[in-house]
Amino acid sequence: MKKTLDDHAQKNLLLPIYPKDLEEQVMWHEQSILLRPIKPEDSDEHQRFFEALSKDDIHMRLFYSMRELQASQLAKLTQIDYDHEMAFIAVRKRIDGSDETLGVVRGITDAENKSAEFAIIIRSDLKAQGLGSLLMNKLITYFRQRGVNSLVGEMLSDNTAMHELVHHLGFTLHSEPLDGTMTLRLNL
Repeated sequence: MKKTLDDHAQKNLLLPIYPKDLEEQVMWHEQSILLRPIKPEDSDEHQRFFEALSKDDIHMRLFYSMRELQASQLAKLTQIDYDHEMAFIAVRKRIDGSDETLGVVRGITDAENKSAEFAIIIRSDLKAQGLGSLLMNKLITYFRQRGVNSLVGEMLSDNTAMHELVHHLGFTLHSEPLDGTMTLRLNL
């Protein structure tokens, strides 16, 4: 059997193997979208996705304002170690056949694989349409299957959209009055 460069790279350079088996076609608002792990090739589209976010949505996600991602930040967001972190994106096809990113949820496990910290952001014009629930359920299922015990996150106290989403999913919320944030926890 002929070895490919990918075989060699994955075995000898320890590059992460893309988990294609985690791809899932789902129906959302009478259209088919793909929920899948993020890939390094998503870098340019991830930049476009970020640029389409409102200033307020960026602030709610990052707790500060920022208008563009630096190349190093983009690489960190799209070139992940699938053994220790996961980022699922929701994509649909454009007319030209390219992927359009609609939202992203990501989680990273602690060293013992007992807990995972998560974050989610949905494109500003698509919020409150069920996409956040689809992505969060995908992440929850993934971490349950990996044996992770809990998902934890942090949000600004005035992030009502996130409050509704996590409440619906069964998270408990604990207020941090000194800094205006809330800690979110879901036991898996």
